[in-house]
Amino acid sequence: MKRKVVLVKIDKLKSHEAVNPRRLVNLKRQIKSDGFLRNPVVVDKKTLVVLDGHHRMVALKRMGCQKIAVYLVDYENNDVRVYLRRKKLRIKLLKEIVIKRAIEGRNLPFKTTRHLLSYRPREIRMKIKKLL
Repeated sequence: MKRKVVLVKIDKLKSHEAVNPRRLVNLKRQIKSDGFLRNPVVVDKKTLVVLDGHHRMVALKRMGCQKIAVYLVDYENNDVRVYLRRKKLRIKLLKEIVIKRAIEGRNLPFKTTRHLLSYRPREIRMKIKKLL
């Protein structure tokens, strides 16, 4: 997989999970205080579905950002795995379900999925000014 972080228009991204309002408020406050985005959002390069970073995406949107730093991955690659965090949900979680839910606009509850990658960039420190 390429290990490159790129800027994309935030409105192009599709989410598959809802966000926790309390966590969102705290994260937005932290990003404003820091003045930068610490970690990129992980996104499927084919569909632009957010795999990890829903709270970061929504926080930046609400801060008026037009762009967002993303790490594009090939979701079909075996280096990207998905697990169900909420065992009480009666769904068989497959990558196809994640993509389908995002495209249909039917978000799963927050923190339903956990995506594991063999590599992901950390601590990019992207200044918020670059995202406006």
